[in-house]
Amino acid sequence: MKHTYKCTHSFDGENEVELSIFYNYTHGTMSDSGPTYDSAGDPPAYPEVDVLGVMVDDRAATPEQFDQVVENARLWDEMVLNAANNIADERAAAAEYRNELRRD
Repeated sequence: MKHTYKCTHSFDGENEVELSIFYNYTHGTMSDSGPTYDSAGDPPAYPEVDVLGVMVDDRAATPEQFDQVVENARLWDEMVLNAANNIADERAAAAEYRNELRRD
């Protein structure tokens, strides 16, 4: 599912810039097989973030800036949280819509 995350970031530690990060998000899943006597079970699948593009102050990011965004753990965590919030908002809106249809 495609998402956009907007934030401020400093590449050099001094000057902050506006970032727009466009990315695909795949949520993690719980393991299908739990622990047994012979095995500890399969590990869960962690969320995946695939950065598609980055805009820095409304201009395309340089390859170095793009790589810094992709490798930044804080931004990765924020993108996962942003996507999870977007999905929760979409589900809440869909549930509200279904409830409205039932009332009518």
